[in-house]
This record gives sequence, structure tokens and C-alpha cells, in this order.
Amino acid sequence: MSQEDLELVRRWYALLPDLRDVDAADDRALADRAFRDFFDEEWELRLPSGYPEGEPTFRGREGFAQLVAMLRDAWSEWRFETERFLDAGGRVVVFARVVARGSGSGVPIELHDAHVVSLDGGRITSIRVYRDRTEALAAVGVER
Repeated sequence: MSQEDLELVRRWYALLPDLRDVDAADDRALADRAFRDFFDEEWELRLPSGYPEGEPTFRGREGFAQLVAMLRDAWSEWRFETERFLDAGGRVVVFARVVARGSGSGVPIELHDAHVVSLDGGRITSIRVYRDRTEALAAVGVER
């Protein structure tokens, strides 16, 4: 993993707090920025089973728009707090704390998960979210 790739992932996660403040009219601009500055056109995000949203997979620009709309609809508040970035060869493991409040119920949640971020050619190609951090580390061949 190059230092540039690791920094790209850090910059993407630093941008995430801004996502919750984007309204629907700005979704296209947000997607344009994500794909211009960070994502490969074939980008994919996979959420795990046991996550509040189920186990969906989002792909490309359309998937990114669906993800942002889903987050906006499901949560009145949400944020990612990164705790650690681990260089795992061609991937980066990000330990994150997700804090959210249901838009309909008002119920707060807090999740501690890990994201395995894959890169190719200086672009993020995929992000896979794991509820179990040990499982994420095992997926990239790193032992605690």
C-alpha cells in the first residue's frame, strides 16, 4: 500500500461528516465529487448482515445515490468517527464508530465496525463493512 493510497482513504473518511449535511438537491454534486476525487467508476459498498439497513450492495454512481438517500431517510442524525487506519497491503482497514438516531423512531444506535477499503490505481474500488472487527482483520490476513 502506498502512502498516497492511505492518505486518499483518510481524506475520504474526513469528508464523511459533510455527507449528513447534504440535501437531496446536492446529491449529484456530492456523487460527482466522490467519483472525481476518490472512487473508481465501478466502486462497490457492501453492508453486512445484522446492520440496520440489511445486507445491501451499492454499485457505481447510481448505488452511491441510493446509499445517500437511504441514509437520509433512515437516520435523522448520523456520523462516522474513525478510530484507526491500518495498512493491510493493497487494502486499508478502518475502525469506525457509527452513531445515529432513527428518523422515525428517534432511537439512537452506536455501532463499532470495520471497513475494508480496496484500492487500485489510486482509486477506491470497494468498501466492505464488517460488524466484527476480528473478521475484517482475518479477511485481509492480519492478526490482532
